[in-house]
Amino acid sequence: MRPAPSRCPGEFRHHVRSALVCAAALLAGCSDDPGRPTDGPVTTSGEPTSGTTAATTGASPTTTTDDPTTPPTGTSATTQLTGDTGEPVDACGGCEAGSVCDPADGCLACDGPGGCPDAVLYAAPDAAGSECTYTDPCSLTDAQAVVRIFNKVMTGEIRVYLRGGTYSLTTPWVHAAADSGSGGHDVVWRAFPGETPILSGGVAVGPWRLVDANNGIHRAPVPGDSRQLWVDGARAVRARGPEAPAGFVETASGYTAPDASMAAWADITAVEVVGHRFWKSFRCPLAAVAGAEVTVQSPCWTDAQLHQDMNGDFSMALPQWFENARELLDEPGEFYLDRDAKTVDHIPRAGVDLQAAPAVLPVLETLLHGAGTLDAPLRHVRFEGLTFAHSTWRAPSGAQGYVELQAGIRLVGGGTWASEKTPAAVRFEAADHVTISGCTFTHLGAGALSFELGAHDNLVVGNRFDDISAGAIQLGDVTQPWHHHPEDPATIVADNTLRDNFITRTGVEYPSTVAIWAGYTEGTRIEHNDLFDLPYTGISVGWGWGAVDVDYPTPASSLDNHIEGNRVAYHLRVLEDGGGIYTLGAQMGSTTQGNYVHNQGHPYGALYLDNGTQHYAVTGNVVEKVDYWLLCTTYATDATNNVITGNYSELDNPFVQPDPPHPSNTIADNVVFGASMPPEAQAIVAAAGLSPEHRPMHPDDLARGLPATASSIFDPGHPEAHGNDGDGRTGWSPKGGEEDPSPWWQVDLQQPRALAGAEVVTRWELDQPSTRAELEIVGANQPDASDAVVLARLGATPLPHRAIWQARWDDRTPYRYVRVRKAGYMYLGEVRVLAAGE
Repeated sequence: MRPAPSRCPGEFRHHVRSALVCAAALLAGCSDDPGRPTDGPVTTSGEPTSGTTAATTGASPTTTTDDPTTPPTGTSATTQLTGDTGEPVDACGGCEAGSVCDPADGCLACDGPGGCPDAVLYAAPDAAGSECTYTDPCSLTDAQAVVRIFNKVMTGEIRVYLRGGTYSLTTPWVHAAADSGSGGHDVVWRAFPGETPILSGGVAVGPWRLVDANNGIHRAPVPGDSRQLWVDGARAVRARGPEAPAGFVETASGYTAPDASMAAWADITAVEVVGHRFWKSFRCPLAAVAGAEVTVQSPCWTDAQLHQDMNGDFSMALPQWFENARELLDEPGEFYLDRDAKTVDHIPRAGVDLQAAPAVLPVLETLLHGAGTLDAPLRHVRFEGLTFAHSTWRAPSGAQGYVELQAGIRLVGGGTWASEKTPAAVRFEAADHVTISGCTFTHLGAGALSFELGAHDNLVVGNRFDDISAGAIQLGDVTQPWHHHPEDPATIVADNTLRDNFITRTGVEYPSTVAIWAGYTEGTRIEHNDLFDLPYTGISVGWGWGAVDVDYPTPASSLDNHIEGNRVAYHLRVLEDGGGIYTLGAQMGSTTQGNYVHNQGHPYGALYLDNGTQHYAVTGNVVEKVDYWLLCTTYATDATNNVITGNYSELDNPFVQPDPPHPSNTIADNVVFGASMPPEAQAIVAAAGLSPEHRPMHPDDLARGLPATASSIFDPGHPEAHGNDGDGRTGWSPKGGEEDPSPWWQVDLQQPRALAGAEVVTRWELDQPSTRAELEIVGANQPDASDAVVLARLGATPLPHRAIWQARWDDRTPYRYVRVRKAGYMYLGEVRVLAAGE
């Protein structure tokens, strides 16, 4: 902050509370600065009032020191020298008079133009301070109230540092126009350096008591209903039955079960039937079970049967599994929440002590809401280094359930095609120049981040998305006519950039959702993101299947969108009919360029131009380890006027429908490289994905193609080299049984390397639960691993079929050899070894 204008009384420079009065006076005309307004007092929701309130806390531009008896002339609100003990009392260790302490930048001199913030404030979890200073931080809401006083006329940034710890939100953290930056300057909400502030919508669960010793079931009170529970940092699984249970027959109102056992379940209306079909996922609550007749609640069941007789049957079919019954609670890691008794039952995983391990039940659906309006948008705000965690979403527990149309758009019309978008824990509407940077989105019960209704010129950069029930990032919407043909152009979602984000393990509950999804948008840039380990499509842009392009006199608000330089890998693990990069509808001037797509689990196109895709230039992409590198198709409206040239694919396996393709499409000069990727393609691969400064979020694979050894091999079709050949569909297998009771596989990294972790791809083509449990990863510097150090262990609870064990560790000791081992039979599809900060 800069020195206070001379006409503010000097005594106002002593304390923040007085400084707030001075700030109001400045805005009212107490200033020699002609650039400040002089038309009367400012009225905000944070106006100072009597008593200690949110409006009367925080630092200010005229506060100099915590000692009111020695105010250095010209010092700022964040200049805190040393106390009576001589110990530094600011975050920088003690700044000289006339400078500002910024924890990220150190002591800043403010005698020149620019470079100094207007204010540096501090918040902390459960804080009750009255100063918003380093030594006396205030609460999150109090800091926000102070910002609303200072942000009326800004000559530099306002920075609010959040100290580490959990901010337990009881209501969404709302930012409206009053929280905006002004004068082109930003209000910045930033993590204190080296600390992790967590904005959580959860409550702690406990104490636990053992209620069933035979089955290891523990019970704890909870405040209410929720669909998720996290224990010791891991997502617990809602109690569920076996996959694809045999003997069920579909009926007009549900199913006929193979027997009457379900009729004895205590709370049948809490039970859900889960279905997967093609690109869709379904979740419908049961209404009743009479004998063997299972009735599913409507409108969920009605909507789940709607998508039929359209050149196929895409409705909900036989159960994938049943979920959320106490009678199904039988595996470590599962839980059941009794909504009437307000208790949760849980069987802990091996090695988890419930009396010591934190357990969190999410209760909030929205953590942060940027609630601008078209007349009063939220603008010029940055959120940096924050963690958003522990949200839920209750709607699928109701009679509407969850019925997929496509990509997170769900049917809600009770037999009509009315639809809604899956919500997100952090969402913005009518927002511009908002930046989300270096944040973590994790343990979320729906989507993570969404920009809607007139959001434009926003930046999402360098964030990590992990363990998300639905998709990671959504732009725009598609559920109303004004989304594609708005009367007011200000409603268009435009010119937003998603860059250098690492996205993994999305779609945990709703696998049909997309990691990055954009509906009707203009000027969207999706660049250099790394998407890994996904149940369905990686990136989807566009909507309408061409219908809104041919049935309206003007084009849809969907153009100039660019998908460039991304990596999409190990996707489409659960559902099918998707791709690495998927497009729909006419999008004039759009590109898919320089992307690297590999290891797609199910068929369909890695680069998928579906119905109505028009005006895309698909160039310079590299595709390998997939069934079809390209799918350019038609269903109701042709994919037309696209240029698909200069791409590199491992196999000559495009799927074009009709064949030959529509004459307006150019599909030519694409290179099939076979077993040896040419240097030009290698350069594209090297440049794709996270930029160098962000790559530590997901380092490159060190192990691919290096020498591997093993305790044995099952047959010549499963050699050691298949464990790190870059292809998750192949694999190494030992002899097993008495011939090799303790198998192991090992890669030689050629020299000792500091490691961040490893990613073990389990078997894809066969469901063998025993191969997905009780694994160990060890590091060694002797080839016989006689000096082995255990780096990570996978417990006795098997991972899901087609899962990837993403193991991480803190040991930075360099190891030359990495070995995966277990007692009993094992199978490795792929082992990816990740470097640590080199």
